[in-house]
Amino acid sequence: MKEKENINWEEIAKNLLEQEKLVKQYNNPEPISVIIIWKGNNYIGSIQEIVPGFSKEIVLLSKSSSPLNKKLIDAIKKLDKERLELHTGDTIDLEGRQHVLRRLDDKLVYMTEEQTIYMTGHLPNIVEI
Repeated sequence: MKEKENINWEEIAKNLLEQEKLVKQYNNPEPISVIIIWKGNNYIGSIQEIVPGFSKEIVLLSKSSSPLNKKLIDAIKKLDKERLELHTGDTIDLEGRQHVLRRLDDKLVYMTEEQTIYMTGHLPNIVEI
């Protein structure tokens, strides 16, 4: 027998977005809120340009460690219409929470060889609250 769902996804999304807003103020540069679609799953997170003097394409992606329920994602989209949606190919490994990648419009891809070489000598200091 199927249980009746009484989950208020919009209320959960509202609380999550409020918490996200509180944490954002401690990040520099200010992150851009995103939904990441990877291997058919939806995650939320943010991206930050970490070496804008070298390349605005290189971003630090911080994402939820687990995929979120589709109904929660829909509620987030409804409440945060400005949230950027990013896609990535299945070959990119997004296990874990933080990744340095290349952003091309609405796609996250591996960095170029030149970008990778640059980043090996200029690793960002990441502080997570």
